[in-house]
Amino acid sequence: MSRLSVMAGAICAALVFGSAAYAQQPAMPPAPPPIGVAVTTAQAKTAVAAAVANAKARPYLLVFAVVDPSGSLVYFEKMDGAPYGSTVLAIRKARTSATFERPTEAFFDQMESGHQYVTTLAPYLAASRGGVPLIVDGKLIGALGVSGSSNPAFDVAAAQAGADALK
Repeated sequence: MSRLSVMAGAICAALVFGSAAYAQQPAMPPAPPPIGVAVTTAQAKTAVAAAVANAKARPYLLVFAVVDPSGSLVYFEKMDGAPYGSTVLAIRKARTSATFERPTEAFFDQMESGHQYVTTLAPYLAASRGGVPLIVDGKLIGALGVSGSSNPAFDVAAAQAGADALK
């Protein structure tokens, strides 16, 4: 009988501690939006025009890239005098955001918190702020990547202004 009592106690303890460990798991992130019809050139130009207007309020010269959900370049614009190195980074930010269906800031935050695994996700991954998904009618139609400022908050602000122009 004592063996049965010990076994019952062990099972109860496993249930109690197992339940507590399960309850402490982090919440699942929200599901990504469904994929919609790819961003058109007209939509891309509208988004970039809004992003350029936002950028002109700041002292930085930026580069803008719009891609479709597969990461293929749809539209590109570079402000006169913008850094040449920002060209590739803007495209990478847009591709990262479209491919993984989330802002690139999510990957930046992961890197900052010590999760180096994100470097293995894709050859063109950009764990840098400034890439945002383009969502129209609740569906992902592409992404906008912005690069060129020394303050990533300005890249994000311009990219978000472009994304908001399509809502």
